[in-house]
Amino acid sequence: MKYLLIVTVVLGSKCLAQSTPSEFAEMNFQELFEQSIYEGDTDRYLTSPWLLGYQYKTVTFEGYLDGVKKLSFDDVLWNGPGEVRTTKNFPVVPTVITQTAHVISVGHQFNSNWKGQISVPYIMQKTDHISIVSSYNFFIIETEGVGDIAVSANYSWNDVGEGLWGLSLGLTLPTGSIDELGDTPRAPGDQELPYTMQLGSGTYDFPIELSYHNTGSHDFYLGLSGNIRTGYNSRNYRLGNNFTLRGRYQMELSSTLRTYAELGFRYSGTIKGQDDSLLVNAPFPYPASITNPKLYGGKKIDAGLGLSWTFVKDSTFNIEIGMPIYENLNGPQPKEQWRSTISFSKII
Repeated sequence: MKYLLIVTVVLGSKCLAQSTPSEFAEMNFQELFEQSIYEGDTDRYLTSPWLLGYQYKTVTFEGYLDGVKKLSFDDVLWNGPGEVRTTKNFPVVPTVITQTAHVISVGHQFNSNWKGQISVPYIMQKTDHISIVSSYNFFIIETEGVGDIAVSANYSWNDVGEGLWGLSLGLTLPTGSIDELGDTPRAPGDQELPYTMQLGSGTYDFPIELSYHNTGSHDFYLGLSGNIRTGYNSRNYRLGNNFTLRGRYQMELSSTLRTYAELGFRYSGTIKGQDDSLLVNAPFPYPASITNPKLYGGKKIDAGLGLSWTFVKDSTFNIEIGMPIYENLNGPQPKEQWRSTISFSKII
């Protein structure tokens, strides 16, 4: 079993296809619990069962993929009646999408096996566009606000060797707005914004993860996780289900400094249903790729490097940067360029 886990460590991470802000702001259970300095430290746990955490996350999308094929902005932009309109070109094209999230979390260690956590994200989204519509040749749309609040619990147990197993279950509450408005070329004034600009999922979602952490001579973590959407929201759609296999190998540089590498695979489903207010009354009803629910999701392999520093008692600082090394997207779809995470946790 241990050799199998070492082999599959190369298949885990937090990668995303084109993500909505709700998906981007989701914290995986490793971030919630594995980085908390409870694990393996009974003295600190006895000092206090409470943990306070903060994360600053950012991701940038630029360029397009259709499957694995790279597309330029000119490939995706429909230039008007002189060019044939297809389901693969559009009069409006997002060029750069930037998502940022501040996530505050509070955790509690109930006993040696059970932990609980609640996380609240504040999301900021900015998208640059080009279009063939007069007065909208170049324009920017921005949204920000509280995202979906997540409540989660983790049960952990030791195996007969040097490993720790964990089963994590969560519930994401639809507290983020799915009714954000902005000035787009569809019509004068403000209209409903596309899925990538909304702050929440609008549904009750159920994240789950099974994990294994080996704390012996080789320190590595493996997690198999999913996020299951339920029902349809008030705009008649639901985001796609996500499934991830990810891993991390960690090395100690000193008693207070650790470095790690991550690699992983993620599958993201398409959006089910659609928000009809995003359509235009024309033979090709989708004015931009991000208004077509079928042009979301795909498969991705992602790599990341990180550094963790315990700089004072009960406090940990973590920085991580990552990028996709393979993307196969339902496109044309904006492709991820890079992402970063800065986090801080402290037992209080």
